[in-house]
Amino acid sequence: MTFLHILKSLDELLYEVALWLLFYPRTLWRSFRHPLRTMQYALDELEKDEDSQFLETLRPPIFLLITVIIAHVIELAVVGDSKVITSHSGAADLIDDDRGLVILRIVAFALFPVVMAAVEAAVARQPINRDTLRAPFNAQCFLAAPFVLVLNFAGIVLRYPYWADIIAIISAAAASIAYVWAEVLWMKRATGAGWQRSIIGSAGGYVICVAALGLMAWLLGGA
Repeated sequence: MTFLHILKSLDELLYEVALWLLFYPRTLWRSFRHPLRTMQYALDELEKDEDSQFLETLRPPIFLLITVIIAHVIELAVVGDSKVITSHSGAADLIDDDRGLVILRIVAFALFPVVMAAVEAAVARQPINRDTLRAPFNAQCFLAAPFVLVLNFAGIVLRYPYWADIIAIISAAAASIAYVWAEVLWMKRATGAGWQRSIIGSAGGYVICVAALGLMAWLLGGA
């Protein structure tokens, strides 16, 4: 019986992974093309029974996690190991393989949905706790994932000769502007706040996240 249970579990796992291959491109396309609509979709899905949620897309946290992994794999294929792994100075000495680096990046990029969800709760004048953060965190994962991909592209380009720096800077700047503007529109829609509170909250949350990433990159000698 134990063997049959193992086979059944493997069957369910393989089916779920196969669905990821199908639904990841769809989820990514929706997040790129209609970010606010996709975020609202996340909120609507969370109001359903758990078995009926996200039947047409990946669950938001899984979507963000897979995106970070894909970004890491692309970096490995294009430019090889990160400087964090090859460096042995400072905190980088604690990370000596790709698994550790992927975990670090998942935690780092999860800052964006967590911080922005907390900002959304603050703008809406709600208490910041597990209950109030759950829905906005899921919605924010849909917005953060495409942003992570573009930032990773910019990071890869920076590893090439100096003439590619302009492409990297333009890509990162464009992605940042688009991300913050989407946050402003979302904050205004989701919280009912005015333009001023929405802009200050979105820009402030973004600055906090970037500062945290910058501090981590400095401690690790580059990520």
